[in-house]
Amino acid sequence: MITHHAIQRTQERAGIKSKSSEKFIANALERGRMAEVFSANERNYLQAKEAKGECCVIVYQDFLFIVNDADCCVTVYAAPRWFGKKNHYDGKTKIRNIKKYMRLNNVFDEFVA
Repeated sequence: MITHHAIQRTQERAGIKSKSSEKFIANALERGRMAEVFSANERNYLQAKEAKGECCVIVYQDFLFIVNDADCCVTVYAAPRWFGKKNHYDGKTKIRNIKKYMRLNNVFDEFVA
């Protein structure tokens, strides 16, 4: 099941037309990933979204689909820019700008930006 609000939000936030948005949401419900498969940072973000109500969050193609207990898609959000990106570390310190780090340290073979 899909609510009318979810179809409108998919059209607005993903730029997909009405008929295609229904199929997009159906694919998300079928093929999307739950919070348990992500690393700690992403999992905590998704669990915080889930804690706001009795619902679960499904991630599919950089969008977050909020689904209630009756398996009905309620709304759609765009995932944050940092979501799903690999973090790089130099020892225990996190590298914030990988391109700048590579340029300053002449490291081109170890990391792929």
